[in-house]
Amino acid sequence: MLPTPAFFSAPKGESHEVVEAVLDDLKRHLGLQGASISLVPLDLLSGDCRLDYNASSATAGTWQSDGNSGVIRYDPELVKRPLPLISTLAHELMHHVLHSQASHPPGGPEAEELATDLHVITSGLGVLKLAGAEVMGWQGYMTQPTRAHALALLLAVQAQPEKQALEHLPPRAAKFLRHTVKQVAASGVAADIREEFGWSG
Repeated sequence: MLPTPAFFSAPKGESHEVVEAVLDDLKRHLGLQGASISLVPLDLLSGDCRLDYNASSATAGTWQSDGNSGVIRYDPELVKRPLPLISTLAHELMHHVLHSQASHPPGGPEAEELATDLHVITSGLGVLKLAGAEVMGWQGYMTQPTRAHALALLLAVQAQPEKQALEHLPPRAAKFLRHTVKQVAASGVAADIREEFGWSG
């Protein structure tokens, strides 16, 4: 999934309705069209009243559930920064996906946030995750090199060229991806994974 009109039908703007439309696009990609998920802005100071020095550690979004329906809360300032907004919503939606599973991800509950970041990438949203984090200066739980490695491995397993991903990444994230694509290719691990699971490509 790329930050283009081919994947996102949400209109331009900075309203809550635009955020809802972005969420609908992501739900469609993840097969969550029927999921009951409410969207609520976090009650935070407006951007012009905040200090910037700690922006990368501020809460961008949260997810909660009563076991049936979920609630995603997001920083309303993110409507001014589309890539971090998409990245945040994707992460919170992935919580909804993972909590529908019967068991915890590897590493148990303590690794939930890392597993959530990883599953955003393996669900086809890696470019958005990398780009959104770079725009914010850093965002989320995985490091950028680790995200790049996960995306490079996914592309290799799927036998997809990295060119299209690189076209939509900011410079530093693109550099990480180029480096890790070479590492993954040299390791041969993608072919091992395809063989183990009987995938062709």
